[in-house]
Amino acid sequence: MNQDKNQEQFGLSVFIKGAFFMMTLVLILGLLTSMKTGISMFNKEIMSILTTILVISLVILGLLVLGLITAALLMGKNATVSGRSTLIKDNTLKYEVLDERGRKRKKQIDIRKIDDFLSQYSELYMVKDTRMHKEDKKGKSNAATLIVTLPDGSETTLKKLNSDDPDLYNQICAFLDKIKDKDVINLSFRMRTYAAQEDLKIKGNEAITSLKSLRRKVSDKQIKEKIDVTVDKIKDCESKIDDNVDKLRRLYDHYLPMLSGIVSDFITLESHDKKIVNISQAKNQLIDTFDLINAAFDSFDKKEETYEQLEATVQTANAYLSKESSK
Repeated sequence: MNQDKNQEQFGLSVFIKGAFFMMTLVLILGLLTSMKTGISMFNKEIMSILTTILVISLVILGLLVLGLITAALLMGKNATVSGRSTLIKDNTLKYEVLDERGRKRKKQIDIRKIDDFLSQYSELYMVKDTRMHKEDKKGKSNAATLIVTLPDGSETTLKKLNSDDPDLYNQICAFLDKIKDKDVINLSFRMRTYAAQEDLKIKGNEAITSLKSLRRKVSDKQIKEKIDVTVDKIKDCESKIDDNVDKLRRLYDHYLPMLSGIVSDFITLESHDKKIVNISQAKNQLIDTFDLINAAFDSFDKKEETYEQLEATVQTANAYLSKESSK
């Protein structure tokens, strides 16, 4: 709506400036005609000709401006649609994935087996605590007929979700892509497990994004190096998630988000007067937290022993950094 209004205001501005320019040209033409013929430009015949020329010029200008506005609006709408396109085709979905270089590319998936499952069962459990069912069990599945139940209980179609929350749409489609070849019986028994596995991978990617963003704000070289190690640990652990969901859940659900919060508090301390806060103590506590979290990635099969020590260290670091950063 705002984009349309801006385009209209721009078109009106162009028309007014163009009209003023045309009037100036017609006025100059009238003066030159008067000087050449010796007849006053206010002569009825001369004025009639000049008026006709001005009207024709303004009509042409108006049509040109209207054409430009229409073209701009169409291009803007097409750009929006193509940027987050949803393929409306039975048993087929299209979504965006990031390649190894971080560039977006389109991917199309066949969901016929998922359609078979949804035709027999009431709903499919998916990532981010979402569920999905068909608008009509007898109908075919596509972006317009697949209904997603969000965590708050509200419902939307996949097509609308793509417009409202493209990140969640892409995460759901990536999950469907992972399970698209599973048969009905397999999905009926393991869909919650598959969703839990994918949830941890999503949380791992979110932690990587968060830590990389914080790394750009950190001044301390040693902390930067610790962040790099943790990011590598998360990447290396992705291949182990499918067989170790329960062992890794606490690390991904609890400690990685807490780590990002602690790093954020440390960044705040770095900007403080060193006479007010003890930055070296804060740094040591943060390094201890990094070391224990990194150790947890290496020994998650012994989680209770590792997590007890980690919990104490994280709580201490979190309390200290929160207190110091509030000064």
